[in-house]
Amino acid sequence: MPRYLITLSLGPVQSLIEAARRTRDLWCGSWLLSESARAAARVLHEAQPGCLIFPCPENPDEELQPQREPGDSANIANILRAEVELPDADAARALCEQAKQDAAQRLVELGEKARATLKVKLRDEIWQAQIGDLLEGFAAWAEIPSGDEGYAQAGAKLGATLAARKATRDFRPAAPLKTPGLPKSSLDGAMETVLPKPEEWPEGHRDRRKLGLSRGEQLDALGVMKRMAGNVEQFTPYSRVAADPWIRTLDAAQLRALCTTYEPLVGLDLATRVSGNQGRYSALPYDAQMLYDFRLDNALSNRREGAPSAEEGDALRRLRQAIRSLPETLGAPVPYAVILKADGDRMGALLQQAKWAEDSRAISQALHGFASRVRELVRDHHGHAIYSGGDDVLALLPLPDAFACARTLAQAFEQALEPVAKSLGLNAAEQPTLSVGLAIGHLMEPLGALRKRAGHAEHLAKGNGLPADQTRNALAIVLGIRSGSEIEWRANWNDAEALADLETFTAAYRDGQLPSRVAYDLRAIDRRLAWMREDDSQSARGMREAEVARMLDRARTEGGGTGLAALQRRQILAAARRQPLAQVADALILARWLSARTAADLGVRGQ
Repeated sequence: MPRYLITLSLGPVQSLIEAARRTRDLWCGSWLLSESARAAARVLHEAQPGCLIFPCPENPDEELQPQREPGDSANIANILRAEVELPDADAARALCEQAKQDAAQRLVELGEKARATLKVKLRDEIWQAQIGDLLEGFAAWAEIPSGDEGYAQAGAKLGATLAARKATRDFRPAAPLKTPGLPKSSLDGAMETVLPKPEEWPEGHRDRRKLGLSRGEQLDALGVMKRMAGNVEQFTPYSRVAADPWIRTLDAAQLRALCTTYEPLVGLDLATRVSGNQGRYSALPYDAQMLYDFRLDNALSNRREGAPSAEEGDALRRLRQAIRSLPETLGAPVPYAVILKADGDRMGALLQQAKWAEDSRAISQALHGFASRVRELVRDHHGHAIYSGGDDVLALLPLPDAFACARTLAQAFEQALEPVAKSLGLNAAEQPTLSVGLAIGHLMEPLGALRKRAGHAEHLAKGNGLPADQTRNALAIVLGIRSGSEIEWRANWNDAEALADLETFTAAYRDGQLPSRVAYDLRAIDRRLAWMREDDSQSARGMREAEVARMLDRARTEGGGTGLAALQRRQILAAARRQPLAQVADALILARWLSARTAADLGVRGQ
């Protein structure tokens, strides 16, 4: 019987994942796409056990079962591949169609379950028109010729066929709606809202709070699913991750006081409980938004019409009193956190080395092994992984733990892929590595901007346009200061000096051994000596070093205390000799942010 390679690509990623205004949208969109891919993979596995290549789970009968809510297992990527024995191409077509149907049906099931949790009546006509058309699926298949080169030949043909199929669009007639002119979804503006007319549910309606609606916000069917599918408590908000370093400084009695006053807000739909991530945030299992003055004051001054405002106000004021009763030395939680986005390097070269299906399965198993560890590794650094599938990672992390987590993930990826890369004949220079981007942003910044910054950081880490020996295998950090501009920094993972500088500077800021103005004084020197930036003569280097040394001699630790320690002075001078002063200044600024546990560490108030 002929053997076929078949592949399925599910999407669109833009609407399923990237269209998001809240972290809940991002979480749930990633999970929904993974669940649809899981359903498709289960069809292929049940048709011919052992046929799967991507994914290639160790226990498919267990791991491919539908998940009630996001767990600790690796996500199933949206591109599937399998090797099957079938009578002919028509049988391959039928199998792919069945897989696509099951994937789409899984989204319908999750959508109906999400809808059932709401008491308000949604626009049923619009819902039904949208719910069955959420998933876009493309399939391709290629018969595997006999011979040693057959698998590679089929793989090349399969890739070209899938690309051609994606470029060939289906134009089906749109079903006319009985209520034209409806507002579009606020997530991406593509589809009509399924929410009822404003007069049918006042602004104080509890379902508005369940959906986390802002004033005037509209949601289509997929938007409702993103807000309600799965267990909402499983999705850790960005604000809880940002506040975690500060929360870890509280003692048991202080935590009990905050929990006692925060819990009533959950019953009033002013806050959400956080129970996911294996209980990592159980010390204060709430979204933590109201720990920030600017969020708490806003909630107090914007009571919604029809809501029990007296009860709501009393609960908020009790929380505010509990926060104000804490020692002043604790400060306030830092309002910044990190989105980590990572992607494997040179994966195409590795996949091209696969001559047989078993080679591809070995690669797939190595990737699955790494992806299965990601959530635990991120959790060890007090963060929460949103997506972990193959060589793609998306996670939320607190500032002080982001750098260490990025390095841990890069090392784990190399260790997971090195054995299979060596077995397939790749030399050390060609072996897969992980490029990691860290995007630092304020919790009040629109999620779209945060996500875009994370993508930019990842691309910066890839280093496209740089010399070949500097591309990929790197860490990039992009800081977006709410009241200022963005700052970028990049270093390859094998650049031990640059990474050591960042780590040493971060520790110095954490211990109060570096004043914040040093970085800005370095920038001032760089601007003052701009006329000689391109001059690399001994005299020019000596002048720059003398200016930096003079500035460091005058520097004092925060509060006007002692001068800089000899170690910090030597480190900054050494960094200034190796690289442009502006780059050293950026590293120092980023180090200050990465060390921050409280708002005072950054000198921000009300930001």
